Amino acid sequence: MRKADSGRAPIEFIFASVVLIIPLVYGALAFSQVQSAAYAAQASAVDAARAAARYPQSAEERAHQSAQLHFADFGLGSAEYTIRFDCAGDCQKDGTRVTATVESTVPLPGIPRWLTSGGKAGITVQSEHADIVAAFGEVRP
Repeated sequence: MRKADSGRAPIEFIFASVVLIIPLVYGALAFSQVQSAAYAAQASAVDAARAAARYPQSAEERAHQSAQLHFADFGLGSAEYTIRFDCAGDCQKDGTRVTATVESTVPLPGIPRWLTSGGKAGITVQSEHADIVAAFGEVRP
């Protein structure tokens, strides 16, 4: 006589959900968080390099204001980031190449800081952009 298979489908469905679906959803959330930070860092680096090339005296302040706006636009308003400027020569001389680098560590969703070493659980994204210091009065796109 055969034994009935009734009642096993809910257990198999729950097991499949835990093993397959939950990690897949977590991976999608983590990937979207990292991608948002990468886009925000890229946009911030472009704006920072342009600010340094056109307004060298106030470049740092303009770059931080722009970065705050970009990170907030991508849903990372509380993200920590650093902006660094490097120049090939005098940063205020016409024709000098200015490179802006933006770096941010994206926290992974659902992992508390106390579980990680050093209090940081995340992936670091970095972006850089270079621009040329414009001659006085020159307007470029």
